[in-house]
Amino acid sequence: MTSRGRVPTVVGPIVGSRPPWGAPRTDLAARGYLVEEYQIEGSVVAYELAPGTSATIDGRWDAQEAGDAGYRTRILVVRPERAERFNGTVVVNWQNVSAGFESGGPSGDEIFDGYAWVGVSAQEVGIYGFPMGMNRFGRADARPLVEHDPERYGSLQHPGDQGSFDIFDQAGRAVGPDRSTDVDPMGGLEVQHVIAAGGSQSAMRLAAHLNAVHPLTRVFDGFLLAVWEGWAPRPEEGSMVTGVRTAIRADQDVPVVVVNSEFEAPALAVLPMADTDTSALGDHRVWEVTGTPHGVARSRDDRPDSRGWVVNRLSYAPVHEAALRALHRRLADGVPVPSQPRIAFDAGPPLTIRRDDFGNAVGGIRLPELEAPTHEYRGMAFGSGRPPLFGAARPFSEDALRALYPNRSAFVAEWNGAVDALVDTGALRPEDADPMKARADTMAPALGTRAS
Repeated sequence: MTSRGRVPTVVGPIVGSRPPWGAPRTDLAARGYLVEEYQIEGSVVAYELAPGTSATIDGRWDAQEAGDAGYRTRILVVRPERAERFNGTVVVNWQNVSAGFESGGPSGDEIFDGYAWVGVSAQEVGIYGFPMGMNRFGRADARPLVEHDPERYGSLQHPGDQGSFDIFDQAGRAVGPDRSTDVDPMGGLEVQHVIAAGGSQSAMRLAAHLNAVHPLTRVFDGFLLAVWEGWAPRPEEGSMVTGVRTAIRADQDVPVVVVNSEFEAPALAVLPMADTDTSALGDHRVWEVTGTPHGVARSRDDRPDSRGWVVNRLSYAPVHEAALRALHRRLADGVPVPSQPRIAFDAGPPLTIRRDDFGNAVGGIRLPELEAPTHEYRGMAFGSGRPPLFGAARPFSEDALRALYPNRSAFVAEWNGAVDALVDTGALRPEDADPMKARADTMAPALGTRAS
C-alpha cells in the first residue's frame, strides 16, 4: 500500500554496551534471524476529532491534523538474515506499556515463519515510565527505556501520545515497500506487505488508528488486534486513558482480524462487530477462543483454593499464530480469512455467556481442553477469588472424569479429533497439531494407563 506522509530519519543500527531492551532470548542465529535496533526521528503531527463530530460507537470517526512536534524514538527489528528466508510481510507491533514499561520482542514462534517483526516505541510511558505517583508492576528488572539504559536511550524524545499515531505510521513507512530512508532497517529485504499488530492496551490504540487515522494515511495493509475489549481513545487523548466504547469501522478497505480470549467476549457482544466483506480486501473477522483468559498467570502453584479453583493455563496464542498466517495469505494470495464461530450468549439483561453442563462456554474456537474437557474453564475470574484478567479453572473429580471417558483411549480420541477440527477450520497451523496432541497425555491422570 502506498502512503504519502512524513518519512523519518533512520539512525543505526544502534550499538551499546548492553543488548537492546526486548531483544528475543531465543537463539536467533539457529533460526536464520538477527536482531537490530534503530532510532527514528523527525516531526510528527497530532490528530483530533473534526469540529462538530464525535467518537461514535460505529467507529466512523472524522479526524484532522492538529499541530506538530519533534520526536526521537526507537524501533526493534527482528528479521531474517537472508532474503530467501523472508516471506515478504513485516509485522509492525505497537509495543504495550500497560505495566509502566515496554513489552519485549515477539512473544511467539509465529514470527520465525518467514516474517520480519518491528517493535515500535510509540508511547511516552514506554520511554519515560508512568506519571508521578503511579507504580510499575510485573517484572522486577523491567524499567522504562531511559531508566533501563541511559546510554542507549537517554537521547529519546517523545512529544506525548497525541503524536503516537503518526510515530507508528512513520515507523511503518520506514520499513514498508516504498521506504526511502538513507538507512534501511530491513537490510534490503523486498517488503510486499506491512501488518499493524498489537494487544490489549495497544489494541485500543490501534482501534483508534483504524477509526480515525488510517482513512487519512493508509500506511498498513492489514491489522491484527489481540485481546481487545472494544475500547479506543479519542485521537487527541494521551496515555493512560480507556477512551470510549466503539466498534472498528466497517468501511475499511484492508482486512482486520481480532483474536480475543473469552475474557473480552462480553464486551464485543454488545458492539456492531459482525464479520464483514466490504471490499476485495476489506473483510473483518472476530475470532474468540473459548475458555481462555486475557493473560496467563505466571504462578506455578496448581493447588486448588478454598473454592476449588486453580490457575487457568489455557492460551489463545496458537490461534493468534494461525490468524497471522491467515492474514498474510489474504494479502499475499487473496485467500479469504475464514470466519469462526463466536462465543454464545443468553439474552439479558444482563447479557451472560451461555454455558454447557460442565460450566464451559458454548461456541467460539474450541481448543481440545474444551472439546475433551477435564476442567471447567473461565476466561474471566470474577467470583472465583482469583485475578479476573487471568481467569480460573476447576478440575473435574475423578468420578466425573471416569463417567465421561471409559478409558484413556476414548479421551485421546476426542482430544485428537478436536485438534484436527481446529486445523480443518484454519484456527490452528498444521505444524502445531502434533505438539497440541502430545498434551493429551498430561491432561487426565485420573484415567490411569488403561487403553481400553
